[in-house]
Amino acid sequence: MNVLLRELKSHKKGTLLWSVAIAAFMFLSMAKYTALSGDAAASQQVMQAFPATLQAVFGMTGLNLTTIEGYYGTCFIFLAVMLAIHAGMLGAEIIAKEETGKTAEFLYVKPISRARVLTQKLIAGLALLALVGFAAYGSSYTSIAMVNAGLVPHEILIIFTAALSTVQLVFFGIGACCGGALGVPKKAATLTAIITFTGYIAYVLWGLSPDFSWMQLISPFAYFAAKDIIATNNLSTGWLLLCAGVFIATISATYLRYTHRDFKV
Repeated sequence: MNVLLRELKSHKKGTLLWSVAIAAFMFLSMAKYTALSGDAAASQQVMQAFPATLQAVFGMTGLNLTTIEGYYGTCFIFLAVMLAIHAGMLGAEIIAKEETGKTAEFLYVKPISRARVLTQKLIAGLALLALVGFAAYGSSYTSIAMVNAGLVPHEILIIFTAALSTVQLVFFGIGACCGGALGVPKKAATLTAIITFTGYIAYVLWGLSPDFSWMQLISPFAYFAAKDIIATNNLSTGWLLLCAGVFIATISATYLRYTHRDFKV
């Protein structure tokens, strides 16, 4: 039984829908840039007049929306949230589907180890993440070119894409851990969604006031804030290492727990 191919096939429709949704979001969002950049000074004054809370919610804090990099930065946080939701849900569902669907006994009586099944599931999940990530990059590149006279800031876009990929991996690991290691298959998706939403709320509070600066530590969205990426033209090595640690820890926990626990059938 080729679990890898089965998982890729069963998730092809969902992957396509997510890719289309992300592309549609990018094209619709970037279409507004032309109006903003037409009168840069007036537009910037209007944006600065927005309440601090609204700026934090929409990821506008510290960004100049009349530049293509700054405007893309406001789209970036929503791209990150969308990709995080997809990655987390995918990680939880791809691991727990046999238990939630009451088909675990049909898969695990086959002459194949749990570790091998889990490995193929994770590889399939990573491949699906890459496809959705490519859709995000492709739609970002194309939509920017359309509204910016064909000019695309390649270097900064690659850095933004690297940040998005890192966020995907973090939440995929969290979702897989919820589905496999925690032993709550029916609640795995819900728990993953709660963690993702909490991360976004922490990001908003972090951007709202210095009093919430400590919340950066609990929100992967705040590790790679658009304003910091634009200012430094780089990603923080420290935050990248933390994300790598989270991914390795969650996947390791998934293997250790999933390969030994009793399944709920």
